Amino acid sequence: MRCLMPKTKAQKAETITAVAERMDRMAGAVLADFTGVKINELEELRRTSRAEHCEYLVVKKTLFQRAAATRGTPVDDASMTGSVSVLFGFADPVTPAKIAKQFAKAHPAMKILGGFIREDAGVRALDGKAVAMLGDLPSRDELRARLVGSLVSPLRGMVGVLQGNLRNLVYVLQAIEKTKA
Repeated sequence: MRCLMPKTKAQKAETITAVAERMDRMAGAVLADFTGVKINELEELRRTSRAEHCEYLVVKKTLFQRAAATRGTPVDDASMTGSVSVLFGFADPVTPAKIAKQFAKAHPAMKILGGFIREDAGVRALDGKAVAMLGDLPSRDELRARLVGSLVSPLRGMVGVLQGNLRNLVYVLQAIEKTKA
């Protein structure tokens, strides 16, 4: 068996600094209770996260709260239950919520506790329900595709109507030609 030694003050300070640095760079983050989730499943989550420009960390609650406090982001103590992990998203604020929701759906032992999203005014805390709703949103690329589709749709309809009029004119001219021949 392996005996784990407690972290020294320097190691704790290093962890707080690392988490605070990630909080500065994040677009969004999700807090989750991973109690009951197997290590190999968490490694799967880490791989998935890296592919989506996210980072999954397991951090002691107190160290995370201290790191958040250094950045002026208060964390609700009541929401931090069980073994807490953080999924930071650096490219898109919705991505960590989507990844966490999909993982929690596949692994019911994982519970989404809450999260954070970066706004113009700063960082806003979200509860578990808000993070789940954020995870249901379509991706940024999908929203762009929908916008382009809705902009192009009226133009396609207009082109179809104009082509129909031209087509009907050709039919009328062909009918006139047949009657004269």
